[in-house]
Amino acid sequence: MRSTAWPERLQQLLPRRVAEDAYQPSIADLRISLAQGDIGQLSFALAVAWTFIECVRLALIWRMTRRRSSDQPRREYLAMFVQDVRRALRVFRLEPGFAAAAVMTLALGIGANTALFAVVEAVLLRPLPYAGADDLVLLKHRSRETGISKEDLAIGDFVDMRARQQSLEHLVGYGGMETTITGVGEPLRVRGLGATPELFETLRVTPAMGRLFTADDLRQGAPPVVMISHELWQTQFGSDPNILSRSITTGTTRRMVVGVAPPGFHFPPDSPTSVIVPLPVPLAAPAQRRAGWMYGLGRLKPGQTLASAKAEFASLASQFEQEYPEQNQGSMYDVLPLRDVLVGDTKRPLLLLLGAVGFVLLIACANVGNLLLARSLARQQEMSVRLALGAGRRRLAAQVMTEALVLAVAGGTVGVLVAWRAAPALASLVPASTRIPGLDAVGINPGVLLFSLTASIGAALLFGAIACLSLGKGDHREALAATRRATMGTGARRTASSLVVAEIALAAVLLICAGLTLRSFANLLDVDPGFRTANVLTMQVALPSGRYPSPESRHDFYTRAFQQLESLNEVEKVGMAAVTPLTGNNWTVAFERPEHPVASGERAPDVGWQAASGGYFAALDIPLRAGRLFEPRDAAPAPPVVIISEEVARRFFPGESAVGKTVRGDAGTMEIVGVVGDIRRAALTDTPRADMYFPLERGPQPSATLFVRTTGDPVQALPAVRAALRAIEPGLVIYGVRDLADIAAASAALTRLAMRLLAGFAVVALVLAAIGIYGVMAYSVRRRTRELGTRVALGASRGDIVRLVMRESAVITGVGLGCGIVGGGLAARSLTAVLYDVPPTDPTTLLLAMAVLMVTALAASYLPARRAARIDPARTLATD
Repeated sequence: MRSTAWPERLQQLLPRRVAEDAYQPSIADLRISLAQGDIGQLSFALAVAWTFIECVRLALIWRMTRRRSSDQPRREYLAMFVQDVRRALRVFRLEPGFAAAAVMTLALGIGANTALFAVVEAVLLRPLPYAGADDLVLLKHRSRETGISKEDLAIGDFVDMRARQQSLEHLVGYGGMETTITGVGEPLRVRGLGATPELFETLRVTPAMGRLFTADDLRQGAPPVVMISHELWQTQFGSDPNILSRSITTGTTRRMVVGVAPPGFHFPPDSPTSVIVPLPVPLAAPAQRRAGWMYGLGRLKPGQTLASAKAEFASLASQFEQEYPEQNQGSMYDVLPLRDVLVGDTKRPLLLLLGAVGFVLLIACANVGNLLLARSLARQQEMSVRLALGAGRRRLAAQVMTEALVLAVAGGTVGVLVAWRAAPALASLVPASTRIPGLDAVGINPGVLLFSLTASIGAALLFGAIACLSLGKGDHREALAATRRATMGTGARRTASSLVVAEIALAAVLLICAGLTLRSFANLLDVDPGFRTANVLTMQVALPSGRYPSPESRHDFYTRAFQQLESLNEVEKVGMAAVTPLTGNNWTVAFERPEHPVASGERAPDVGWQAASGGYFAALDIPLRAGRLFEPRDAAPAPPVVIISEEVARRFFPGESAVGKTVRGDAGTMEIVGVVGDIRRAALTDTPRADMYFPLERGPQPSATLFVRTTGDPVQALPAVRAALRAIEPGLVIYGVRDLADIAAASAALTRLAMRLLAGFAVVALVLAAIGIYGVMAYSVRRRTRELGTRVALGASRGDIVRLVMRESAVITGVGLGCGIVGGGLAARSLTAVLYDVPPTDPTTLLLAMAVLMVTALAASYLPARRAARIDPARTLATD
């Protein structure tokens, strides 16, 4: 046999440092390649000679350098790292199956995390488009009696708060509006904003042209003014440089254009803002403090915090309760960051989903860790050879961690490519009705890439550390003497089993959460909203105000419109209302029976508010329980009447008929002429509330929402409906056309989305857990071939071997399920925001999730068990 000791003799000619750090590791790698047959003797000799020459060159450079550079160790470490990377790439090129499985598993986990983080970054982390947006706050009103929260403030409270508060630079009042611009071509329906002059100063916004509003614009007799958006200026006015000398008509008012907002300006940022007009506010609070409502915006003064502002406005609310008990009793005010109000109820589900997809990444890491662990155990002889040749354990650990890093970077790169396409698709699943700011800008940016890089490095550290467990302080001489079919070590088996336990526990948590949201969504589908949503077309209409200046003229138009529409073959019933159900409306009005007046110093209770025509109830099939619906005779100057819901009758007229009784509210004394069924007015998850309806016949507005019940598909009936309305009034603006069934579906859209994503993550977790169980059991069987063959030789039956392997799998699965139940119970509490009529500890869901996971685990273990049962003891024991 040819001697191979000559490379060690060459090593003695090199400095110790160069020999240990560069020459020895390289020669060890070459010996392994020679032993595995990857290179021949001649190639080995040439490679050794080349390595020796390179090391001599390195030694000469090192010795010739008199001044040792402070960064020389770093350079050496970098050289070793580059060498380890090259070796890792060479090894993975020789093992493409293993590398592909590891990279795709990581790509799945990292890609899903990156895509979801891109949505979270755009919605929750990206700055709002205003300078110093973190200091912007909104006021929110909450009724202590009903628990209903609203973001608008009573006009009397706003005026007094603006005069007394000290926490904000300004307290700005604003409100959204819709108006029709005429006189510049076809009538254009746009969304706009009415705001007090301090709005732009508070937002720190400067106009692209012209000036901002001033207090003079609100003085009596001042000419009406308007600011227009940059987009409207470009599209509707052709970027006219003389726009500031022009005037436009909004509604019925001719206004002078005094400014053009900067490009992209919207407020709120999720709402189109084509026109902005000054919003007048009384200097003193009116006697009827709830005579009007508006939103309140402010910017914290320097030195003020959110907590101090909350305390001040809570104190102001208490003062108003004491000073105006009849109107302010139970009124509470809170201060919230602008972003929190804009994001609303979507923040918790987003963070929940990010945590869930993080579980998927952990399961993927556990799977790759098991793959690397199995591979490291299979390479014990190689590692022992390297140890015997002088390589340190730290050096081997560095090589293993480098291999893990290479896999993680490859998986992360593929994951980013997946997320690049998946993130916008994920954002598109969020219903447009939620109007969450930032969703239109979801994508891969430097912040998202940094997250992906961090996730990749974290994954590499995690499963690389798992793989390094095989480099413990064992006797490498035993490994050198071990046969290929040696029994799997206890420590290695425990490590692999622990990883599978973690996978099962994490998968159980996701299955429980997915099961809860699935049951919640099923409950939502069974909810009766109190009205029919099928075959109902909703549309908003706006009359040319100049042609219909009086309530009588508008009443005449709507009467003719209803008659014309109901004459169509495609239409059954037509009605009109101020508010569309299931769109989150929480408007309320005071309710009091004159014969049971509220005690002095107390406030009358609130009930829901809606203005509707008589046809509204028929179009939505809201049942009439007693009395009658609104009729044309209810128009002014007839005495005012109202219709109440069953809940109002139960609460305020127990044991008696409510029809014919009178009620006193903000609009005075009114007679109850009918009782209708309860509906879920704000959302499907909303409990049916006490509602009071006012007749639109009495004072129809220039704009309203029509509800058209059709005989078939509402979309197919739309052209005929449009034509009928335009035949009566060619200048009618029709917009906001929607199917009521779509509105009802959007009411449950967030729960549906959370259910789909959680279910998808749970399925991925289940598949990864099954792969992990199969891999561990298959590897255990392969490493225990001699043990299992001995059992068969001693009389164990095939069934005994199957039961042995399945029992081991059942124990691992059982431990994982136990941990998963505990973790799932804790995680389910965070689902409260998206659950409906399902307790977080629902036993049916828990049992079902456990059953699915147990069946999956046992199915994944069955193939390795069958393979173990087919072991031939004669061949196994005869093999050394």
